Amino acid sequence: MKDKFTITIHDVNGVKQYTLKQIVKKYFFYFVGFILFFIIFSTIVIYYLTEEVKELSEKKEELTQQNIKLLKEKAQLKKYIQEKSSELKSLSEKVKNIEEMIGLKPEQNLDFSERIKKLSLTSGQIYHLFTNIPNGSPLKSTIITSRFGYRKHPINGQKDFHPGVDLRAKIGTPVYSTANGIVEYAGKKGAYGKLIIIQHNYGFKTIYGHLSKIKVKTGDFVEKGQIIGYSGNTGLINGPHLHYEVRYLQRPLNPVNFIRWKKLNYTEIFKKERHVRWESLIKGITLNLLPTTQELQSSVKAPTSREN
Repeated sequence: MKDKFTITIHDVNGVKQYTLKQIVKKYFFYFVGFILFFIIFSTIVIYYLTEEVKELSEKKEELTQQNIKLLKEKAQLKKYIQEKSSELKSLSEKVKNIEEMIGLKPEQNLDFSERIKKLSLTSGQIYHLFTNIPNGSPLKSTIITSRFGYRKHPINGQKDFHPGVDLRAKIGTPVYSTANGIVEYAGKKGAYGKLIIIQHNYGFKTIYGHLSKIKVKTGDFVEKGQIIGYSGNTGLINGPHLHYEVRYLQRPLNPVNFIRWKKLNYTEIFKKERHVRWESLIKGITLNLLPTTQELQSSVKAPTSREN
């Protein structure tokens, strides 16, 4: 009986006795010990993990605060760069104005207008000039809503240089090419939205932005007055309009001078737009573009009759 033990239970129904082997008692104590060990071990692990989670949460909060600080510093740096860029552009414009005032550029000489007057053009040469150099408006109705030059940007509120003019136009208004040329680009481009760039003769280029629809493709030849697209509301814009630029050798020019340019007073633009070497350009046209047969005939006087 040494390998057995008796468990006695007393209740209202009497006394009950159970006889069990000693090995069962041994396993029972082992089980109880394992449960106690598991509880203690689990408590330690849970405490350790809780501390780890707390530490990770603190690190996450610290990193979040650092990220917020970096974003603020980045925004301040971006604003500072934009301000300095605007100041640099403004300074560049002032330097250019000073150069023009002191006559560093040949086209700014005081006798420029007099020299231009001597370069008379035939009707055929004037036609060629107005066919190949941007002139007139890209819209039938021209109302300027934002002019060329420095302004406060209507979206981000920053002072920046506006390289063109904004013309009032409802979505779907036809847009016309202002001179003959080749389509350099037709597609989407950043803040311009849907955009058309046309390369013209003699170094001129026109840009048409915020279009709703493009009717031409890159590489197409377009004629003056041809519909190239329709105005819209695409890109970085606060309302439907057409953004129009005129460039000469990549330099933005005031499009208003070209929009108002007329054949009857074609020499006026030579005085208003001094960033184009008009004298050289006009000489090139007069030398390379020969008069038409009709013009030659009209310039020849009829021979006088001789008395016999």
